Amino acid sequence: MKKTILLVLICCFVGSSIAIAQKDAATLYFKDGKQLKGMAKLVNGDQVKFKINKGDKPEKYHFEKLEQVVINDREEPSTYIYLETREGYFNVVRELEIGKVSLYVLEQTGYSAPMFVGSANGQMNMVHGNYYDIKNLYVSKGVNGEVTHLGSNQLFSKNFKNAASTYFSDCPVLVEKIQNKEYKKKHIRDIVNFYNLKCNEEHVLILKK
Repeated sequence: MKKTILLVLICCFVGSSIAIAQKDAATLYFKDGKQLKGMAKLVNGDQVKFKINKGDKPEKYHFEKLEQVVINDREEPSTYIYLETREGYFNVVRELEIGKVSLYVLEQTGYSAPMFVGSANGQMNMVHGNYYDIKNLYVSKGVNGEVTHLGSNQLFSKNFKNAASTYFSDCPVLVEKIQNKEYKKKHIRDIVNFYNLKCNEEHVLILKK
């Protein structure tokens, strides 16, 4: 009985160690063609902290030198690139879909700064900051197409239905699905996939006749 329990514990420990190692697994692809395999995580908004082995001292690499970084940080590996989301302003974004139209998400998480507010008796009380998780959606057409912001998960964001309808206006059948709310903001990957798979040039020309 004791041997069985010990064996189960060993298996659990080994399994958890493998899971941790797999979760940290990453590949750095440099612009000069070099590749590094090891463990990594994103830091400082525009850098990646990387080490080849668990006990190594980590090094930081700026995304300006990187073509892309692939990290096992979700159920499926995530690919991160450095994208010009506004003119002259770059951000590290996660690729969601790549095709005629490519889809990216800029994720910003953290805690807002605490605030001091006055009470009825004239005392100042500190209100703790709140956790925020903002996801901004970006799309681009072609290899070096202009990057367009389609909205975010924030309450006060641009009207997604109008923004998406304008962006995909060359595919009326898709616009109709967006306008009748068959496709909403939460279906953004389905929208992009529909455009890439069903809104080819021939299909669009037929619809416009």
